[in-house]
Amino acid sequence: MGNKRATYSIALNAAGGVPEWLQLLPATEFSGVDGRGPYAAPDLHALVATFNAAGRKLAIDENHSTDLAGKAGHPAPARGWIVELQARDDGLYGRVEWTASGRALMEDKAYGFISPVFLHTRTKPYRIGSVERVALTNDPNLTFLKSLNAKEDSEMLEELRKALGLSETATETDALEAVKAAHTASGKYEALVKRVGKIAEAEGDEETVVTALQSRLEATGDEDDLRKQVSSLSATVTDLNGQLTTLKSGHAKERAETVIDTAITEGKLIPALRDHYIARHQKDAESVETELKLMPSIHAGGLGKRKPPEAGSTEITAEDDQVMALMGVDKEAFTKQREQEAK
Repeated sequence: MGNKRATYSIALNAAGGVPEWLQLLPATEFSGVDGRGPYAAPDLHALVATFNAAGRKLAIDENHSTDLAGKAGHPAPARGWIVELQARDDGLYGRVEWTASGRALMEDKAYGFISPVFLHTRTKPYRIGSVERVALTNDPNLTFLKSLNAKEDSEMLEELRKALGLSETATETDALEAVKAAHTASGKYEALVKRVGKIAEAEGDEETVVTALQSRLEATGDEDDLRKQVSSLSATVTDLNGQLTTLKSGHAKERAETVIDTAITEGKLIPALRDHYIARHQKDAESVETELKLMPSIHAGGLGKRKPPEAGSTEITAEDDQVMALMGVDKEAFTKQREQEAK
């Protein structure tokens, strides 16, 4: 089962000075005020073991700069490092080694909350698998727990999906690639509008340029030349829209192939239906994934991954016992039948 990233915010208790220990997660089930969750009570000792096995420190940044600014190539310096985790009665705690700049922020009380980023399962009950890093923030999602979240993190991704026409399963990487493509297309479009604007002897937005073109057409009667310019503009816009459509289709097909291949591996679909379900998923991902969740696996009954008895064998297996119990067959009679078949 895959992981999803989440963040939640809790109050930063720095009343006594710069804190050495921060509570990262509660010991009980919790949800965010924005409706996300509920998250199952975390296995604190398992989280500590995972951290120790990884053997790396967890960065403390500002407002999730590692996930936002860092991925865009901008600086995302650490203001401190989580160097140790402890499982306590009320939750998971991390010991901090502050940087000079981070200690100054704490002494200045510049931030009131922290926001750990953690990985959890994709389906309910959401179970936390690991803590990845921590952010300083002033926009808490959980004000009643000691575990933080900058709400814009997931909300921004959701808004990007809607604005770019991406599916609900599109990742941050998918959204970033779509934004880059849209930015490139927008730049080309603006350059084209400026070029046509020079021909029309007009400056401004698309509406201004189109109005100027129409006025020139009416005034000069040079219809052929202007129609060629308008046709060129229309063709370029159509081409740019096609590029965006191709990009979206590529992401949709990649996601569809991953989902359907997983379903085939799990025994919910037969390989012969692969292309059919990939095409359906590209048109309506949500309904197909809902349908797959309800499908039983062929491994759940029948032989599944079990092998039938070898020819000539009279051994009574555990599966044979289950068959006899379900069918009400006498074991002695079943054994005699097996011996006759073996002969």
